[in-house]
Amino acid sequence: MSEVGEQVRDKRLVGGRYRLLERIGSGGMGTVWRAYDELVDREVAVKQPRLPGDPEDEEFQRAAHRLYREARAAARVDHPSAVAIHDVVIEDELPWIVMELVRGESLHELLKRGSLTPADAARIGLAVLGALCAAHAVGIVHRDVKPANVLLGPPPLSTSLEQGDPHARVVLTDFGIAHIQGEESLTASGEFVGSLEFIAPERMSGTGAGPASDLWSLGVLLYAAVEGASPFRRTTVESTLGAILAGEPPEPTRAGPLGPLVVRMLARDPEERPGAEEVGAVLEAVAAGKDVPEPAVTVQDTEPEAPEEAATVRDAVPEPEPRPKSRPRRALLTLGVLLLAGLVLGTVLERFLGKDSDSWTAHQRDGMSAVLFLPPQYQLLETQAAAGSRTVTYGAGALRVRLTEWDKAADSPLAEAHTLGRGTSNPQYTRTGFRGNKDAVLADTTYAQSGVPTRAMALIVRTADQRMYELRVDMPKGTPAEKKGTALFKGARARLTLPGN
Repeated sequence: MSEVGEQVRDKRLVGGRYRLLERIGSGGMGTVWRAYDELVDREVAVKQPRLPGDPEDEEFQRAAHRLYREARAAARVDHPSAVAIHDVVIEDELPWIVMELVRGESLHELLKRGSLTPADAARIGLAVLGALCAAHAVGIVHRDVKPANVLLGPPPLSTSLEQGDPHARVVLTDFGIAHIQGEESLTASGEFVGSLEFIAPERMSGTGAGPASDLWSLGVLLYAAVEGASPFRRTTVESTLGAILAGEPPEPTRAGPLGPLVVRMLARDPEERPGAEEVGAVLEAVAAGKDVPEPAVTVQDTEPEAPEEAATVRDAVPEPEPRPKSRPRRALLTLGVLLLAGLVLGTVLERFLGKDSDSWTAHQRDGMSAVLFLPPQYQLLETQAAAGSRTVTYGAGALRVRLTEWDKAADSPLAEAHTLGRGTSNPQYTRTGFRGNKDAVLADTTYAQSGVPTRAMALIVRTADQRMYELRVDMPKGTPAEKKGTALFKGARARLTLPGN
């Protein structure tokens, strides 16, 4: 075995061949690992996806299957600036995406050191545009074009750009949330995918994503590259959404010859944005330091000019007073836009925050560091304390919720899950992550309680400080209460707050 293989022989093996070495990135849709392909002796990047919900749920399984198909479809994108996808393997009931490992830094990291010149921004934008056009040609819309997904190198872009080297490689990555045009969206369940500052307004309003949506995101990326930040960046989710839906982006001041193009790419109406061919022509000219071609102009029918003598007669007739601009009409239009934006904003916020985010009550008992959120009808039934651990139990009707906190984990979450499943029928355990904690397990078991089949769903988490937490919901199996119990578990799990999270 090679030296690399010897160094990592004790790390997890995925798909029977990809040995995980280190985590190199993490986001809302998953974690990216540097890994070693033991079959062909090379390093690769492996994306471990993250999907909401329970692996047993039909919705979760549909989303996982759709992600698998989309990842395989994205592997058809063939362009030097599109990250190459080598393989898609099923692990933990999820499709892990294996792609080329691009060494270098992201555009996001580069921009932390300062903005770019218009020529350098155009050079990067031209490469990203090429990857997008290749994706659009096979029916793939990227949906998450942003500086963090643009990788630069080798050689290191920070050196190559300063030297004006046009051969530094620019790679658009993270096609893992790409969407196949005409198919059901991966986010049909309501989860919003993409980085907020770079999401096109038509996606906010629920009309879907098309190639023009990717061009909007590219326009925001170009703006951020030359100005240093997205024109829609605000301090809160609400204000950012409002800026995208109803605000006017400030005119770029450092974009030079790129400015007019960027402004047109940020038109709210997708039909008003320039097409990929025109965008490419301008980017190519700016990158090469040439004159920017004039934008395409649609010729409209006009009345023929009057004969010269008619013009003379007309000159003798006094011009009518110009009609004042209809301010009430403009005000009504502005009000209508803001009302529409407010409705859309409310819809999007429901996707982010949940429709009932304010109706759950926080519970934190004395001596416990975790905060449990439950619907208001759940009442405290019991508290227990032992050496180094505390347990609280809440209930409503036939459902029971229990939270246990250990000061120090005696064993791993998986071992604790096996203890929970001892003596039960068909126990199922799934490794997962929770709020940045990699060591977590979902457990799902069935047992008999006073002769009644009872289902127990649990999340067990071990944190970096070696504390351990178990959230558990018990429900009568095969009854209407079971459906309520699974929803309760998902809601409590999504809201559970641990120290440091």
